[in-house]
Amino acid sequence: MFNGNVINKTYVYDGTFEGLLSMVFDCYIKKVIPLRIVSKDNLKINFLDSIQEIETDNIKAKRIFNGIYKNISYDTLYNSYYAFLSEAKEKEINILKYILNGFAVGPKINTMLSLDFVFAVCSMRKRMLGEAHRFKRFTSFF
Repeated sequence: MFNGNVINKTYVYDGTFEGLLSMVFDCYIKKVIPLRIVSKDNLKINFLDSIQEIETDNIKAKRIFNGIYKNISYDTLYNSYYAFLSEAKEKEINILKYILNGFAVGPKINTMLSLDFVFAVCSMRKRMLGEAHRFKRFTSFF
């Protein structure tokens, strides 16, 4: 499992999947996991929060994208992306933990549903694909 320290910081990113992958890169290098992750759109400032803004870096995002595909699995990339598209609370922190632990254990991360973040990501993906299917069926009437 990923041996990162949980730090008392709130990471703020631009709300894109590339921004989230850039954050994964920084967390992997620094071996840390933030307490909270929020997008700039949903930022509610609390005077007790220590905020760190993570800039989107397409080179870092591409390295993580390729690393997930080569070292973990296509399914992990698929699950992460569709979970990201969901509107679930705390989706970013669950995806972050899912990917970081995936780098530690490899493809078997997708079978470790007893871990809360793996279960959450798989549930978000399933819910998102169900919503997309219902939307397609709804628009087929027009």
